[in-house]
Amino acid sequence: MFKEINLRNHSSLHKLFYSLRTFDFKDAKTLLHELDYQLDNKGKTSGSRIIFKKGSDRIILHKPHPRKELLPYQIKQIQDKIKEMNKDEKTNQYMKYKGYEGSIEYTLEDKILFGKVQGIKSLISYEGNTIDELEKDFQGAIDDYLMSCKEDGVIPEKPFKGNFNVRIDPSLHEKLANYAATKHQSLNASVEEAIKRFLA
Repeated sequence: MFKEINLRNHSSLHKLFYSLRTFDFKDAKTLLHELDYQLDNKGKTSGSRIIFKKGSDRIILHKPHPRKELLPYQIKQIQDKIKEMNKDEKTNQYMKYKGYEGSIEYTLEDKILFGKVQGIKSLISYEGNTIDELEKDFQGAIDDYLMSCKEDGVIPEKPFKGNFNVRIDPSLHEKLANYAATKHQSLNASVEEAIKRFLA
């Protein structure tokens, strides 16, 4: 089971998302170990490629050499992997306030934390230089949204959580699980992919 992560108290994860300039292979190794991935020292890999394992899940990366820092694309890939894990395991990747959830993101270009409220049509954006500032601006944005709706006599949107139970034929479930395995992605990601194709 994936461990619940609190960004405030998890130094390696905090560094991955908010201190990108100093995030190196040693940090990645520490973080993945804390997430129950084990470095595989068995067998041979091509060049400087390394493998981290957790059950059937694999993370395969090129170890930076001679530099120590990970390249931007590697950091982005690890971030996406963590976000997907958080999404699947319902961990603390989103801020919550008055029934709304907000994303936590970082931009290298602008060097600022930002996010938006999830699960509604309206765009409610917020930003900050620290996690505390981001959370405060997130809450302020929600308060402004609710006040704006009240002043205009509009019913505020209720966020869609993205979680719903669906019963399907066991044989279809098996086929979907096999498809997800061949694509090296979660079952949730495969279902989401199928729904997007259907709606398109």
